[in-house]
Amino acid sequence: MNYLISLRTLSLACAVAGGLVATGLPSSNAFAAKVVTPVAKAPDPVTKAPDPVVEPPDPVTTVPDLPTLRTLKGVFAPDPSGTEGGRKVDLMSDYVLNRDAAIRLGKALFWDMDVGSDGVTACATCHFHAGADHRVTNQINPGQANTNPNLVMLFNKPFAAANIPADLPSYTTRSGGKGGPNYTLKKTDFPTHVLADPLDRNSAILYSTDDVIGSQGVFDANFVKPRQSRFDKCTQQPDGIFQVNNINVRRSTGRNAPTVINAALNVRNFWDGRANNVFNGFSPFGNRDPDAGIFVTSDRSGVATKVRLALNDASAASQAVGPPGSGVEMSCGGRTFADIGRRLLDGLVLNHQRIAGSDSVLSSLSGARRPTYRDMVKAAFQPRLWNATQQVSLGGAAYTQTEANFPLFFGLAIQLYESTLISDQAPLDAYLQGNTQAMNAQQVQGMNLFIGKGKCVSCHGGPELTNAATRLRLEPRERVERMLMADNLITLYDNGFYNTGVRPTSEDLGVGGSDAWGNPLSFTRQYNTQLQGNSVPDPLDVDVCKFEVPLSAAIPCDATLKPNVGFRDSVDGAFKTPTLRNIALTGPYFHNGSRSTLQQVMEFYNRGGDRRGQDASNTSGFDHPTVNQHNSSNLDAEMSPLNLTADEINALVKFMEVGLTDPRVAWEQAPFDHPSLILPQGHIGNENAVFARPFDIRFPASRAIDAETVLLPVGAEGRRPSEGPLKPFANDL
Repeated sequence: MNYLISLRTLSLACAVAGGLVATGLPSSNAFAAKVVTPVAKAPDPVTKAPDPVVEPPDPVTTVPDLPTLRTLKGVFAPDPSGTEGGRKVDLMSDYVLNRDAAIRLGKALFWDMDVGSDGVTACATCHFHAGADHRVTNQINPGQANTNPNLVMLFNKPFAAANIPADLPSYTTRSGGKGGPNYTLKKTDFPTHVLADPLDRNSAILYSTDDVIGSQGVFDANFVKPRQSRFDKCTQQPDGIFQVNNINVRRSTGRNAPTVINAALNVRNFWDGRANNVFNGFSPFGNRDPDAGIFVTSDRSGVATKVRLALNDASAASQAVGPPGSGVEMSCGGRTFADIGRRLLDGLVLNHQRIAGSDSVLSSLSGARRPTYRDMVKAAFQPRLWNATQQVSLGGAAYTQTEANFPLFFGLAIQLYESTLISDQAPLDAYLQGNTQAMNAQQVQGMNLFIGKGKCVSCHGGPELTNAATRLRLEPRERVERMLMADNLITLYDNGFYNTGVRPTSEDLGVGGSDAWGNPLSFTRQYNTQLQGNSVPDPLDVDVCKFEVPLSAAIPCDATLKPNVGFRDSVDGAFKTPTLRNIALTGPYFHNGSRSTLQQVMEFYNRGGDRRGQDASNTSGFDHPTVNQHNSSNLDAEMSPLNLTADEINALVKFMEVGLTDPRVAWEQAPFDHPSLILPQGHIGNENAVFARPFDIRFPASRAIDAETVLLPVGAEGRRPSEGPLKPFANDL
């Protein structure tokens, strides 16, 4: 499996309180890997060396003292439950009529290009390759999350941070190319931050840019109306950023697209956590959105009434309803989800795409006659959600109940589909279940380094290899943590979200940002608000006795203690720890896509990251007066040089590229098979000139002609041997 050569990770070295709590996990997860010494046994036929083994677990049920690895086998995304209009509800009793039908609907909606305003862009367009995006042309964003409004439109900006003398005069890509819109990335463009001494983060900067390798979406346009044969009617407008010689190109996102595989297990989704654990049936923001609600019928009057919905453990549903309405990712600006429903409901499922006859979910739809989405909604969901005979008012406009509830159907169906995308058959899973032949000696050495010297498990623990998932669902009172930071000061932060110094914090606040209503995305900052006696949108019940650094030295812990109001937090520039499963296939890496290979990621962590300055004052700091945070550092405590040897790095590489890859994902076997998909891969031309669509002349702005590649349908049996498995991102450069 030497085709697996790269790694996606946010944090290989960050601290977390205690170990993964085993309570509530399936019994198969009780087998935890320990760092062990090789014992004599038959030599490996390749290395001629004895093969290490993992000791069997101790026959005890106590919680481990240290973070550890666990198999994903037997771990499932829970069915959402919560309240509707104040009454208790759950997914299967109150919303879903037929689970299999809902999963079919979810997979169809996820892969259907007609969901995009342009009739080309599907959810899968940014998540087609092991759940991530592997396109290499027109993927660059100028860094639009920058807190300095004067910098958000400039491509190829070099490294610049307040009081840190590190600016560079170069405004090209690392390979010397022009970069920007419609540029095709090259191997020599990575990494996007290069030092004279790879082991010294403060050595001279040879090249650096704040540009983000994101995912191209749609053209800049304003929504007019649906009801077109395949795409929405929109008014094109000149794009001052994403254009080549005044011809618009597709816009690109300001963060890299993470994988959707295993994402249903995350407590929050998106890099900044804004896809709420609570699904409101309307938007990504849970209880934060004052306008959210669904429409239900309760009698034979045919009248639907609006009620508030709050379904817990549904962050995948919250995430799913974000991109279709985004004016960058999938939509013309101003399009509502009800407008999406109005166009799609009476359209045929995947009408412009092919489905393999052996598709693990959609095979029944592969024939000549396909149902409409309205048919599929009725087959999947309770009648009280779609059987109203009178229209409802939404945003001052009239819609049918089915149209108004389309985000509910969309979110829950995709939640159920993504809940099937659990990659629990990696070699690591077999090894942790007792098959000591599942990984070779070098990979086992890498696993031991992952647990030990490399500190990887500190952030990438548990069955999902991220601290942002099952552990925080089972232990919700640990979602806020207190610990000693790299500057030796005590702080609180959001568990599973870390600042590792990838770029200066001023370029992207991550979970330190706010929602559209001014609420902090961070649980930690909401906790501070709660301590002041004010209400917060996300329910918080913090257990101070779970803090790694206690509030008091008293034993036993005094659970009535509370932090002082106005405590220091370290959430600015912190991002959700992604899963490392299948990481070899999901590059480029970090939230900004700045690394293309595993070696580059390991180089970053081996030197302790890229922050400039000292431990107590560096570019991870940020002066944030609106939340009374004036930190000179937000750096995670474990971001320090690892002193890994070349052989140790190679062992970690092999463990992650082989040991963490589920072969079903690499070969797109069920449940990871899919319909066909047309992928915009930039535009005909290059970064210097593109060809305009002739029929766009009547609009205020011309649009470039897409350069398209076709993703063929794959059935349950997976890719053909002649095609080979999926390749890492670097192979496409």
